[in-house]
Amino acid sequence: MQRWRIWDWLHAGLVKLVAFSASTLAGERPVSPEEALAMFSVDEGFVVELVAAEPLTQDPVAIDWGFDGKLWVAEMADYPYGMDGAGKPGGRVRFLTDGDGDGRMDDSTLFLDGLSFPTSVMAWGNGVLVAAAPDILYAEDTDGDGRADRREVLFTGFMEGNQQLRLNGLRWGLDGWIYAASGGHHAGFGADNRVRVGPRQDAPEVALGSGDLRFRPGPWTIERIEGPSQFGRVRDDWGHWFGVQNSYPLWHYVLEEAALKRNPRVVMRDPRNQLRGQQPRVYGAKPTQKRFHGFDHVGRYTSACGPSIYRDDWLFPHVEKRTHAFTCEPFSNLVQHHHLHRSGVSFEGSRAPTTSKTDFLASADRWCRPVMTRTGPDGALWVVDMYRYMIEHPDWLPQNGRDELKPFYRHGEDRGRIYRVVRKGKERKRIPKLVDLGPAALVDHLADSNGLVRDAAQRLIVHGRADRSEEWLRDPSWVPSLKRLCEDGESPRVRLQAVATLAALGLADEAIVRTARRDRHPGVRRLAVGLASGTSDGIAEMADDPDPAVRLAVAVALGDDDRDRSGEALLALAKQRQTDPFTQAAILSSVPKHYDVFARSAFALRHQETIVRGLLSMAPF
Repeated sequence: MQRWRIWDWLHAGLVKLVAFSASTLAGERPVSPEEALAMFSVDEGFVVELVAAEPLTQDPVAIDWGFDGKLWVAEMADYPYGMDGAGKPGGRVRFLTDGDGDGRMDDSTLFLDGLSFPTSVMAWGNGVLVAAAPDILYAEDTDGDGRADRREVLFTGFMEGNQQLRLNGLRWGLDGWIYAASGGHHAGFGADNRVRVGPRQDAPEVALGSGDLRFRPGPWTIERIEGPSQFGRVRDDWGHWFGVQNSYPLWHYVLEEAALKRNPRVVMRDPRNQLRGQQPRVYGAKPTQKRFHGFDHVGRYTSACGPSIYRDDWLFPHVEKRTHAFTCEPFSNLVQHHHLHRSGVSFEGSRAPTTSKTDFLASADRWCRPVMTRTGPDGALWVVDMYRYMIEHPDWLPQNGRDELKPFYRHGEDRGRIYRVVRKGKERKRIPKLVDLGPAALVDHLADSNGLVRDAAQRLIVHGRADRSEEWLRDPSWVPSLKRLCEDGESPRVRLQAVATLAALGLADEAIVRTARRDRHPGVRRLAVGLASGTSDGIAEMADDPDPAVRLAVAVALGDDDRDRSGEALLALAKQRQTDPFTQAAILSSVPKHYDVFARSAFALRHQETIVRGLLSMAPF
């Protein structure tokens, strides 16, 4: 009898063990795209749609839209240690097309392969720009077979090493430059980073250090800017730039590094304003997976990446002074929604109210790894899901974690999904095709409510396709309509982008700047200050503008003009008792050309301790 009881106990235990193992494996197995859709939690009123999945795309990490409506995808198939575990390149760029217009991609073309860990792709000219450290390259299909047969290295020398800390995030700026994140995760990272223009070993070098960067053609030029941002550097409609780092889901670059460096005798403040703080809580749809370190970080941001600023009115109703932003948290399988409210010279950020217990978009599928969000030209929120069993880089793990997870480093390399979040019951907007339009029609698209469409139109107007841009400038019959848009555009976002387009073309004359300077919206006036820096008497007159962000721009601009009138205007700004720390830093950056004016009035600034200390550090003794 005892023998049978032992057998019964062993049998029951074995059954339970098998059942437990089966349920565990079921929870860990990859699921089909259709199953994955059912595992999403999303805010009430929204729906998640599948745009593309394997085999059309695998390992996607970044997307962009072509002027002809194609969806370009950068695929990091070689993550984390190369195709062979020893660095063998295997990254790809492909484009997807929706032939029947139903919103779901049905064809995929491999455009370029053999890349080393590509992180970003951007439609440009007749081809694409690709960020794949150590290079930024341009690729083009010249014979129409869908494959890139032209491949030109524009810049080389970017940091390699850990794949989560590389050049990324190609984005169009209002000024006609292309911006990118350096991939660094702290000040001083990659301090000796030097980049060459073109592939030649003897080409001139530019010291980028730990900063982010911007570049432009004609001839190709590159500059260091404030940074670094880790994975993603994004812009809103007004020209504000935002960055991210694993533990910091979003910050605003309030000041530009170029301004802060004008006064080397004053220690300047951090140019960033953290909008959500360090490691705020996240709310997933499944229990947190096993951690090997940072156990006090459970349920918090530890892999923040792929941020976006929503740039349309289609998904959310427009509210003045409120901005919608999103940041991915792939370790916890979710995307969090932020509200940014204008506050002084920057923003205050908070987690957006939600109708569920989870974040805006959260998956119960462990393999779901959102790594990028973007506003689509259709107004939807697009989400790039790399879809991997593990997303954390092994370099971040302690040895026991590396050993346990080593068999899984590349699990999911044959999968990948791209989703779109839309309003339930709302008719989907079509993605416009701009590729064959002339400049007059492109000016019309500058009036679009969608920021991505406006950017694409501006990109084509300013730089055009390689075979058309100079022709357009030789026949500028379309320019008057662009100038009218600066004054008559119904939306201030449209007026701003029209002014920025003229400026990028070198056509923003004094009349245009004066019109922008008097615009009723502070965002347009702020742009006008930057355009007129050092060239217009009107800047000094704006020192008493009612908007603090405009006054900050004025404080920066006055440092480029050594006339007494500008010095007096800067002093008037310094005397304002409610001056915030960022504006104080901007004033001090501009003081060198106006030191005598300030020295004569130091007593009047006694309530501004920061500025007085800065003046003392500049005193010639």
